[in-house]
Amino acid sequence: MNGRLIQVSAGILLLVSIASAEAIGAATPAGAEGPALVRLAGTPGQIGTIWGAINKEHIVRDLEAAYVKRAAAAGISRDTLLERSAPSLQIIEKIAPHWLEEARATARAAGVDEELYLAYLDGVVRNRFLGEDPEECTSYAVARDHARNAAILFHKTRDNRDAPQAAYLVESSLEGINKFIAVSNATGILGLSMMVNEKGLAGAGDYPANRKKDSSTLRLESAPDRFRGIMGGTILRHIAERASSCAEALAIIEDCVAKGWYAGGNVGGNHWLFVDREGTILEVCNNPGHVVSKVHTQKAYLSRLNKSTAARRLRESTEPVDFSLFRSVSRDPSICFGSSISGMTVEIDPDDPARFTCAWIALPVRSVAFPVLMGQSRTPACLVDGTAYESGKKSPHAIEQWERLEESMHAQKERLKEELAASIAAGNPEEVHVERLDNWSSEQAAVIVTTYQGK
Repeated sequence: MNGRLIQVSAGILLLVSIASAEAIGAATPAGAEGPALVRLAGTPGQIGTIWGAINKEHIVRDLEAAYVKRAAAAGISRDTLLERSAPSLQIIEKIAPHWLEEARATARAAGVDEELYLAYLDGVVRNRFLGEDPEECTSYAVARDHARNAAILFHKTRDNRDAPQAAYLVESSLEGINKFIAVSNATGILGLSMMVNEKGLAGAGDYPANRKKDSSTLRLESAPDRFRGIMGGTILRHIAERASSCAEALAIIEDCVAKGWYAGGNVGGNHWLFVDREGTILEVCNNPGHVVSKVHTQKAYLSRLNKSTAARRLRESTEPVDFSLFRSVSRDPSICFGSSISGMTVEIDPDDPARFTCAWIALPVRSVAFPVLMGQSRTPACLVDGTAYESGKKSPHAIEQWERLEESMHAQKERLKEELAASIAAGNPEEVHVERLDNWSSEQAAVIVTTYQGK
């Protein structure tokens, strides 16, 4: 692999790795090169500056169109926007002040108003400054004793407005902050839609049970809607950074509700699904006043659309559910729609989650999934900057082609794990293993990008 440094705006140096065709080998079409890799690591200021430099165009456009202009049309001034966001910023100052440092660095790198950007990050979610409803989402899991080779599997599909989606691996230099892989809008890292962290905890948040179609989720006592506080996506990042199990995730949600911090707007509440390295499947529902939860042990759990073809495919499978079936269900027309803008399937490695847990990220859901391993140090830039999302939307390729490609990549990933396990046992330096994981991710991204381009 040949590495080089490229200068970008705000004086940031991004390590961009170009994988040669020789390094990629037979898996990559002739003449293809691996895409740039981005390292989102270091201090909050460093992470924020890199993000702002990469996603400046998305940030500038969405801040103006989805927030400032819409607020002005509703007669809401800049001062009112800042006032309405103040409670969320006060809470963030208590639980994760480094997010504020990160967000300010992002705003500076993107060249936008720092105070407005801080107000926008949590306040724009569910359009709480306007009082409008978003779309629903779907999450599912399969009990470990019904999965092939006792695999631990998790999936989340996000349904929402068409907006550039980003996927990334974040590794903070701050003590006590977990490394994690997540998906969100390309405009910021604060509000996560789905995540998995180095401790082997995967999670996602979406619509509350009373707003879902054909839902088997828990029922809550009613509570008054709250518009001032922090939303589920913000809490999910806190969980990604601090929790290591389903029980710890639940404790964080309970603490936020007990302290009056959760605000769900006029949607009222949140639904959550968590899966951890022990194979625990935990469903949680909350509103501003209550939290209920349940550990699920049935063959397959879906957060909604339980009578769908997708649900039946999982429940009625006569064989143990393998990776291919689990992934395929995410594209089933009964749960995959035009609004399904992003999805993440996670294989949690119970023995070495910090290295071999793998997130398969599809932008949008009907497109092919890019594999990202937790042991990597960098993410393909096309995932971070929204390029993969735009390419995926335009791709005319059939689902069958994507499924064959994913099966091939999955087989390669399993062989890679065996190779690295042997190398680790032999006592080789850790940096060798990290580089091999980075290279492999770049190789797979190169194949996908080349396929998008029709080469």
